[in-house]
This record gives sequence, C-alpha cells and structure tokens, in this order.
Amino acid sequence: MIMRHLCTAGAGLGRVGQYHVQPDIDAGLLVPVLEAHNPQDIEVIHAVFAGHEHLAARIRAFIDFMAGRLGD
Repeated sequence: MIMRHLCTAGAGLGRVGQYHVQPDIDAGLLVPVLEAHNPQDIEVIHAVFAGHEHLAARIRAFIDFMAGRLGD
C-alpha cells in the first residue's frame, strides 16, 4: 500500500486503516495521531452479484453471515 510506505518513509501523515499499519505501530515505525477525531475503521462493503435470477444458497448464507457479523 503506497500510503503506508510513504508514512513509514517519513513523508507525512496518512489516513490508513489500522489493519494495514498495526505491525508498523507495534514496531514503533508509526504513531497514531488525532485519535480523538478518528471515526474508527469503518468501511462500506458491498456484495455484488449479477447474471443469476436466483442466488445460490451458499452465497446467500455467506452474505447473511457477514451482514450479521458486520452490522449495518
């Protein structure tokens, strides 16, 4: 990820998901800043499927499982 590499190289600040940079934070290469203004790691996830009138039961089960785990 380019933003991660730029930040670890000292090029400046970046808004990067914690799951991308946690090893760098643990190693002391990066320091979280402005945490009071952080909306947390919230990403929109879309399930996209096309070409089938009926969705396979295993796919529907996976989507339902993920929706239940991830919430709105």
